[in-house]
Amino acid sequence: MRRILAFGIGLFLTGAVCTGVAQAAALDVFTAPELGGSVPCQTDGPTGVVRCEGPGNAVSKTVRSFDGTPIDVNFSMPSAASFGPPPYPTVMYFHGYGGGKEGFNGYLKFFNDLGYAAFTMTERGFGRSCGETTPLSELTAGSEDCSNGFIHLMDTRYEVRDAQYLVGQLVDEGLVDPGKIASVGASYGGGKSMALASLQNRIMLGGLPDEEDGAYAPWESPEGTPMSLSAAAPIVPWSDIAYALMPNGRTLEYLVDQPYLGPELAPTPNPIGVMKIGILRGLYGSGDNYSGDSVGTDLLDPAFDVPGWKDEMELGETYSERPRAAFVLDQMTRFHSSYYIDDSVKPAPLLIAQGYSDDLFPLPEALRYYNRTKATHPSADMSLLFADVGHPRAPLGGPNAQGRPSDKDLGFERIQRWLDHYVLGDGDVPPNGVEVKTQVCPWESPSGGPFTGSDWASMAPGEIRFSDRRTRTIGRDSNSTGTALSFGVIGDACTKAPITNEPGTVEYALPKVPKGGYTLMGAPTVEADISVSNGPDSQIAARLLEVGTDGLHRLVARGVYRPNATGRQVFQLNGNAYRFAAGMQLKLQLVAGDDAGFGAEIASSFRASNDQEDIEISNLEFRLPVMERPGAAGGQVKPPLPKTVPAGYALSSDYSAAALRVGKAMLTGKTVKLTMACPATAYSCGAATIDVSGRIGGKQVKVGSRSGVLIAPGGNATVSLPLTGSARAALRDSSAPKRVSLNVRTRARGVGAGSSVVTGRVR
Repeated sequence: MRRILAFGIGLFLTGAVCTGVAQAAALDVFTAPELGGSVPCQTDGPTGVVRCEGPGNAVSKTVRSFDGTPIDVNFSMPSAASFGPPPYPTVMYFHGYGGGKEGFNGYLKFFNDLGYAAFTMTERGFGRSCGETTPLSELTAGSEDCSNGFIHLMDTRYEVRDAQYLVGQLVDEGLVDPGKIASVGASYGGGKSMALASLQNRIMLGGLPDEEDGAYAPWESPEGTPMSLSAAAPIVPWSDIAYALMPNGRTLEYLVDQPYLGPELAPTPNPIGVMKIGILRGLYGSGDNYSGDSVGTDLLDPAFDVPGWKDEMELGETYSERPRAAFVLDQMTRFHSSYYIDDSVKPAPLLIAQGYSDDLFPLPEALRYYNRTKATHPSADMSLLFADVGHPRAPLGGPNAQGRPSDKDLGFERIQRWLDHYVLGDGDVPPNGVEVKTQVCPWESPSGGPFTGSDWASMAPGEIRFSDRRTRTIGRDSNSTGTALSFGVIGDACTKAPITNEPGTVEYALPKVPKGGYTLMGAPTVEADISVSNGPDSQIAARLLEVGTDGLHRLVARGVYRPNATGRQVFQLNGNAYRFAAGMQLKLQLVAGDDAGFGAEIASSFRASNDQEDIEISNLEFRLPVMERPGAAGGQVKPPLPKTVPAGYALSSDYSAAALRVGKAMLTGKTVKLTMACPATAYSCGAATIDVSGRIGGKQVKVGSRSGVLIAPGGNATVSLPLTGSARAALRDSSAPKRVSLNVRTRARGVGAGSSVVTGRVR
């Protein structure tokens, strides 16, 4: 993770080819005739590392992939004197969008020094893998065919299969161990690593004529050796590229299955979301050879018309009226995202690293995949590392780097431990859980933590709650271009700016942070009654702002939501782990857009809607999951309420609530006192309603009732309920027993009703 990203204006990790001093020719690799020529290797005298480098300036030294497309590769092997002869355990390392294959003195050296062989490639459509830096005359004059060498946008049938095929060639040459292969990559390469882990021991067909699009086949080397992935460590990846680029606000951190359009049981499909206009324009400019460009061919393949896909997004609303929008969404979800790869096979052990202030691939990209995989494959080995790294707005940590250097170093320590165990079989089993370092400003300060938990839900045992019953209106013109620019994608997460409450802005101020402070740990949640005449075409941009004692504002979390036409609705801002110090003021701001205005789109977070309408919002509930336990922060931290689950969705087991347990009971002349407890293993016991009935003095009576009882997991309390008039009268009866049997019924939203019979002493 030492060089996750160069945003240039920039967006993704670039790879610089660095060739050390090499001596003594060793061998050639990729020697099969169908590959179009071999790649020469040399042995570095001082280290004994074998380095096999792709073309330099000779296109004839590229390696032909499964469909004949020339791919530029580097491959290196560790010192045989130190680690013995091949075949070797191997790490594949993949670059970010706009980058190229890794050089020998960076990540490849890191893995070689640990005893791994290392493979890297320039993805098709970039650099000398048919990108625009390859002279057209050089390609057309030779035998290389770039007709299919354009960017396929990390298609599982093409870019992912390229790596599987080429590493399979190295297996056949006796250099790579087919059962000890790992994948590491950042951003674009992180998405590839997610796909490889999801496939595990399969390939996706469709890249050759007469193959069924999207069908699966065993992953085998060209000569038929079975292959599988032992582990993966995706760094700031996506799991659903459609959601990452066009979020609709329907992903919630506590739900199980969350496809873009919603699960089959949902009442209506989710709408197409809001374009991340600045990021998408920057990404597009980083590409070399798109289908229809003049490298090798000028023919346009509509199934890979990335320029046309971008144009479709730029058109904006109304997407539902244009068939091409549905086609683009279908392609992105079927062939370009790990979340939609058939999940009947347990994925390879996954360590997923994600960044809080990453506006391109925020925390939902990891949590969506994590929740579904835990439900489908409870025995899957999977761990999350959340830190201050990633794409902008992650803090600038130096040249060609995004994020806090110490967090990146921690990341690579964890990756090394993960690969050593799952690939080499060395060391103890790494924890399957969550590790978090909190965001801190300024970025030069050390981040907080690390903090660890068995799962994501356990990281936030408490919550801060805020309610507002007023009916407010988010004006259609409430977007402030100045604020959008201050907190746009060019800059970093520690930026502070003055901010004004523009007309039509709906803003909620939480109580000032009390002594001791508290730590946001997860996704801020908004639940409210929302009404708008054209839900799929309007949007709500949400910002969580920290206001310092200097009056300046800092953006802590953001999100965007396409509202339904009317009704009770819930959405979340992207998660963060952020410490709020005493005296700070938190504000939730809801506006009609997060667009910096004409001419500044490259800095904008979201595209403005073509047909934005006023949005009415009332009965708002705002919740912040926090790391502190209930009772902290002067009592502001409360036990978490059960999560709101939209129709058709399912709650992750990590967030399952439980019924209160009832112990002893005592009746007096005026009250019934119950000893109650919330199981320590529960996420929440809900705000329970308790109904008590019993037979007293020969009469069946309602004894008492109380609502809003909330006990934290692992806690217990004595709960007093006023006796009903009939219960008091029954107790005054001379025939009333000294002990009575009571039926106690507890119920809470999101919790199955529980019923307990306890014997109560009458006093």
